[in-house]
Amino acid sequence: MFLVLRFFRSIKRLRRSSTLRLALLLSVIFAAGFAVAIFVALTLGQNAIERRVDSTLSALASAAVLEDARTQGPRMILRAPDDLSGLPRGFERAVSRRGGNVDLKDDLFGSEIWRVLVTTDSEGSPVMVAVPLEDSEQARELLAGILWTTALLVISATLAVGVATGLLAQRRLGRIDATLGRLAAGDLTARVGQVQRQDDLGDIAGQLDITAGELERLVSQTRHLGASIAHDLRTPLARLQARLEDLPDGAERDAALSEAQRLAQIFDTIMRVARIEAAQGADGFEHVDLQAMMAELFEIFEPVVEDAGKTLHLQSHASLSVMADRQMLIQAIANLIQNALVHGGNEITLFSHSDSIGVFDNGPGVEPDQFEEILKPMVRLDAARTTEGSGLGLALVRAVADRHSAKLQLSTNDPTGLKISLNFAKM
Repeated sequence: MFLVLRFFRSIKRLRRSSTLRLALLLSVIFAAGFAVAIFVALTLGQNAIERRVDSTLSALASAAVLEDARTQGPRMILRAPDDLSGLPRGFERAVSRRGGNVDLKDDLFGSEIWRVLVTTDSEGSPVMVAVPLEDSEQARELLAGILWTTALLVISATLAVGVATGLLAQRRLGRIDATLGRLAAGDLTARVGQVQRQDDLGDIAGQLDITAGELERLVSQTRHLGASIAHDLRTPLARLQARLEDLPDGAERDAALSEAQRLAQIFDTIMRVARIEAAQGADGFEHVDLQAMMAELFEIFEPVVEDAGKTLHLQSHASLSVMADRQMLIQAIANLIQNALVHGGNEITLFSHSDSIGVFDNGPGVEPDQFEEILKPMVRLDAARTTEGSGLGLALVRAVADRHSAKLQLSTNDPTGLKISLNFAKM
């Protein structure tokens, strides 16, 4: 069954192949052109033969006297146009047309095809002269057979070469497409590989690898720079917190300590996002029961949510066991809960459904055209930044989703609120 499905998927991919369609189109055009050329050649050849025979018949008639040379035999028939007794009716029709071919059901003097011409003899009297075309017709049929057989072989070879060329080009394009897909999914180490042919596709593959290498270098530098800045600032920030704690108690001291702690949390989040995005492979992955993990998180965060004056619920159904980094998933769900506490309604729900986990609430929600915007680092819909948060919570969740090749989905909760889920269907 797997092989059958794989075969049909391959056929579907080939149907979408522009290179293969182009190769087939050119092969069909070539085949049609070849067939038309053969048909025209055979038609023109037949017409030339008939004109040559008519010239011969006219010469024979003009050299004879009908009264003296009335002839009927396997090589020629010479009769008056009104004296066709004993001849098949096809000759009468040919005479009425002043000439033409006569195809007989039964042969006459050993031939089934005769060429008829109505002209005049040496005395100017009307005469019907006819000769057999059996040999000429056999030669024409032999030539036609040779031409059509040659055409079939050439067209088959052309089609085979065209399809093979299209398949090879499609295979190379498939590698380029797969590399682009991996790059889009966040795997910056993806490369097309060694370019064996110096052609346009080889140039594209080479340029893609160069671009991917440069992209990997720039992204790595950016991530390293952000993490380095956050790391280097932690030490002076820790010293600042220590000095603030030594100050006399008071509202100003508490406010300064709160801001310092908030700044430290932002730096920690930046570093966590950088570490998640920089991770590769499946190191640290294990089998994680999504349903059990969400039940555990519910027990941990239910008191926290109640202390904030809100209610936490759990919707749990039979869920998958996936290969994942458990701590990363816990961190992502914790961020979603924190996001709902700050921006959501008073009813927060954890859910685990089949191949997805996530959080939804009954708050004001977010407009659908803003979904992609709030996933960006440091982006907050509160332009005045009067609410808590750094704009990094959902960015971390997205980094965790990408790390697990899961799909992060945002949707409007019914009737109100925001629903965020990690879908592991691809795994």
